[in-house]
Amino acid sequence: MHKTDFTRQYGSVMILFLMTLPVLFGLIGLAVDRTILYIVEAKLGAAADGAALGAGRLLGTPANPSEIAGEFLNANFPIGYWGTTNLQPSINYSLTSGLATITVSASVQVPLIFLRVFRVNAATVYASAVATRRTSRVVLVLDRSGSMNATDPISGLNVFTEMQLGAESFAGMFTPGFDEVGLVVLSTSAMVAYPTTRPYNNSPTSSGGPDTSFDTTATTGPMMTQLQAMAAGGGTGTPEALALAYIELQKAHNRDYSLNGGIDNAQNSIVLFTDGVPDSIAVSPNIAANDVVASSSPCKYKPASGTSNQMMGTIAVPGNPGSWSSPFGLFLLSAYDTSNTLTWWLQNPGNGQAGSGDLVQSSPAAALTNCTGLGNNNNFVLSDLTQIPPYDIYNTSTSGSAYPQSTLDLPNGTSTQPYAGVAYDPTDLSSGNTGAIAAWNDTDNIGRTVRSQTNMQPVTIYTVGYSGDGGTDAVLLKRLANTQDSTSYNSSQNSGFYIQVNSADQLGAAFNTIAGQLLRLAK
Repeated sequence: MHKTDFTRQYGSVMILFLMTLPVLFGLIGLAVDRTILYIVEAKLGAAADGAALGAGRLLGTPANPSEIAGEFLNANFPIGYWGTTNLQPSINYSLTSGLATITVSASVQVPLIFLRVFRVNAATVYASAVATRRTSRVVLVLDRSGSMNATDPISGLNVFTEMQLGAESFAGMFTPGFDEVGLVVLSTSAMVAYPTTRPYNNSPTSSGGPDTSFDTTATTGPMMTQLQAMAAGGGTGTPEALALAYIELQKAHNRDYSLNGGIDNAQNSIVLFTDGVPDSIAVSPNIAANDVVASSSPCKYKPASGTSNQMMGTIAVPGNPGSWSSPFGLFLLSAYDTSNTLTWWLQNPGNGQAGSGDLVQSSPAAALTNCTGLGNNNNFVLSDLTQIPPYDIYNTSTSGSAYPQSTLDLPNGTSTQPYAGVAYDPTDLSSGNTGAIAAWNDTDNIGRTVRSQTNMQPVTIYTVGYSGDGGTDAVLLKRLANTQDSTSYNSSQNSGFYIQVNSADQLGAAFNTIAGQLLRLAK
């Protein structure tokens, strides 16, 4: 190659290089400045997320979420970070129909380095984040049957006292003025202990339902007063308690739906604690559609011709699984009794059951005129009835076929199947199994009704069973909670969970675990 050819080619390359140098310089500058923008954007995004989450933890509390979010944003995005200027936050808080929302947006000016050559001195970076918190609407259902007033054999603690403490801690984890909390207590019959509206109205459109005024703190508040006033006694009216809890949720939904222009975003839950198995059902045995009073019975009103002579009370079976006594009734329903106050019933749960004297009667008492078994202390129901009523007073069926799956889990790790091989015959009123199985079926059926309803946001049921007093029915409690390992799991319904507690000192942790789950899901 001649020198002149080399010079000519080399010169062409140099010219081409010099022509592309600005382009290469621009690409390098763009890459460097773009990296800086990414770094600032990531930091600003993290600061916005932190501000939204930090303020989100306080949504529904008296704290000012907008102010808290601003403090988090400033703390997580330092002034002058990578030379940035003009941080512009935009924080918006809203509370609408049970849904609290905090939105954090921010922008900042980022100085550029290499692109200044092209007269681009700065760029704006944006970030935003949102946190929400739904109102948690929960009804706490507590078993205060007579077996609860016992010393736990493992911890040496009083079971009832530990349940009260656990329930108080549970209620105290929710936010007054934002969350809605209610309380149902059960013995032979059940009643709503908070809100304290009396006389009780079981219409879902009536006043009542869990509300934001429970005001429970570590030591004071309306819920605390009711929890501390409770005494233990009586049987285990689980199905009626669940029915009342469901009615209370409907009351709150209808109230809020109306107040919020047809919108209700609250998260609905029932939390049930029990130490045993269901043994009573609330019934009206002489209503026309459900009349099971024998034609040979001397009872005057069969069937009832009006509300004044409509029998209404509880049929219960004393004893324990495997050794049930024949069904007794009708016991006075504490929810509907108007002759005694709510406080009186909280402190006298054993009344209205066998051995309690003149309170063993239907309401109204006139409905039992001439009856020989119903309403008479220490007499069986078989002398007046032909069978267990097919429906309870809340129109829930007392029939079913799943009861043989029942498993009584004992604290020593063993279990029994109390109803295995037992045929449910509602006409066999001489058998204690008849009333106990009816109560089991009633409980299982009301749980299914609650979980499958579609008139409001889905309801999730959580269950806690204390096994230290002769065992607890894990199969039934898992079915109520619709756990994935239950014998009736339905993937189309909300799934809660079941916690088995083998000693009284575990009760507080169980309640707190469920409260934490409810609050986490509300975020």
